[in-house]
Amino acid sequence: MRHAVLIEDLRVRLNGKEVLKGVSLRVPEGAVTVILGPSGVGKSTLLRTINRLVELNPDASVEGRVEVLGVDAYATDPYKLRRRVGMVFQIPNPLPHLSIYWNVALAAKVCGVAKRKDELNRVVEWALRKAMLWEEVKDRLRDPPTKLSGGQQQRLCLARALAMKPKLLLLDEPTANIDVENTELIERALRDLVREDGTTVLLVTHMPDQALRVGDYVAVMYDGRVVEFGRVGEVAREPTHPFTRKLFSRLA
Repeated sequence: MRHAVLIEDLRVRLNGKEVLKGVSLRVPEGAVTVILGPSGVGKSTLLRTINRLVELNPDASVEGRVEVLGVDAYATDPYKLRRRVGMVFQIPNPLPHLSIYWNVALAAKVCGVAKRKDELNRVVEWALRKAMLWEEVKDRLRDPPTKLSGGQQQRLCLARALAMKPKLLLLDEPTANIDVENTELIERALRDLVREDGTTVLLVTHMPDQALRVGDYVAVMYDGRVVEFGRVGEVAREPTHPFTRKLFSRLA
């Protein structure tokens, strides 16, 4: 099995507190891996360590091995790394001063995916279709994103990340603040990205039912460590860690 992300004995301190306490994890290529765990356990920090956003905190320290798409993440240019790794955050954050079109097109242009107008048009339509948003906005591309609902804005953020044509997509609880209908559309989009495009998806969520719907694999975090990993169905049926048993027992 090939791995898109390889992490060994990762330790991260933020503002003097050890948040990740020796995390080791292999994220399979071309699959959805879900990270589950209670609040404050380091799930978001793990994502931000993979794409080096953690370094925006001047008091952050990182020890251990982080290999992303076959490259040592901390021995390469972070900007080059982030061009291969898309990210969607918990709170929708479209650029309010740009149109719906340019929220997507700018990402493609900056990353060199498309330059000419016809190329940008194709990428924008492709990304919006992948994010299950094209039919809703194809006649409104000049509108600002503020005219969209919260769930539509989140799907726009997904389209923006996809316009970079990333090999790895990181999502930090992307459905935590949107309705059921938009949640279902995003979940469907993620499954299609893996099946049709071979994208590797790493999804943080606090919902075990979402892990069962979307995930191929699940990593359970507790107290700053990965305490359980495997195919999501197998982990749900035969959990070994007490927290994992408690987590999935609610779905029984």
